[in-house]
Amino acid sequence: MSTIEDIRKELEGAGKGSASLGILNVKTANDWVETARTRPDPKTWFHGMIVADENTVLFASSNVGKSILAVQIAEDIARSERVMYLDLEMSDKQFQMRYTNGESVHRFPDNFLRAEINPDRLLDEDFEEGIISSIEASARDGVKVFIIDNITFVCISAERSESAGEFMKRIIALKSKYHLTILAIGHTPKRYSNTPLTQYDLAGSAKLVNLFDAAIALGCSVKDKYKRYIKQVKVRSGELIYDEDNVIVCELSTEEGWLQLKFIGEESEHEHLRRRDDSDKDQLLEQVADLVQRGYSVRKVKEELGLSHGMAQRMLTKAKNKLEGDNGQGVPSVPPVPHDTSGTPGTLDLDDIGDLPE
Repeated sequence: MSTIEDIRKELEGAGKGSASLGILNVKTANDWVETARTRPDPKTWFHGMIVADENTVLFASSNVGKSILAVQIAEDIARSERVMYLDLEMSDKQFQMRYTNGESVHRFPDNFLRAEINPDRLLDEDFEEGIISSIEASARDGVKVFIIDNITFVCISAERSESAGEFMKRIIALKSKYHLTILAIGHTPKRYSNTPLTQYDLAGSAKLVNLFDAAIALGCSVKDKYKRYIKQVKVRSGELIYDEDNVIVCELSTEEGWLQLKFIGEESEHEHLRRRDDSDKDQLLEQVADLVQRGYSVRKVKEELGLSHGMAQRMLTKAKNKLEGDNGQGVPSVPPVPHDTSGTPGTLDLDDIGDLPE
């Protein structure tokens, strides 16, 4: 196996632009830049949030509308590219009912391909393997954009980063091999309406979100039960436009048979979160106590509840004291709080198929 010194000499050789080091291809930084400059910059879709040749995750809690948003994204991309929407949850009748209203029928671009599970093949092969094989076959046939709705359905234990992570690694391998654009739909465990959305809200924790180039979160607004907001929580090569100071505000709406999230403006995320006051202190203490019992550190409590570091530290101490004082009265003892945690524990919820408004 080549050493670094061998690589250096190889790169210095006449006309040698790259060298191999185990599984790595090595070039000088300048050569990488010059090579990449020969290729066009990637396309972007849907207000710049979806970047070509990247893998993006869109996540939200149950019944918020992430499938509705995913279909809108698919339609936007399908105006210029072939898109395969892997609908692993809804039947064709459920899909039809979302996009018809009496005689009004929403027409999608012909580039929009929808796929669902063939029940006759469901028991013939490993489900996850079947999804991977189907994506690869479609990629060989020329489809370059795939939307997977959702990874929780594909990986029954997708709230565990190990299971979903292995699936996404195989998807990333296909992405690299065929130059694909991937949008995966994820899930958010139970969360509180007074905390900002972050990338750590994706079920499966930071270990899973690290496999994605970008992450988009969809949240409920406290202003109205039909209002939602869209927030970018991670970008790699795209532009961070819709952060906590500037989220997209939208409203569930049906126009001419099209169930959609209609964009109505841009505002601060905090405008759509429940504000804390003195009456919230007891509830906040209960929330922190719950996180303490789940092994959250000060940093994770701070991120989860949107607190300052000092506030998080004070509330964590009060919660620990309260729980320790209650021990022996039916409350379990509190384990030591670690300095850091890599995961965001959550409860798997497979009932994420009811995105329709009440």
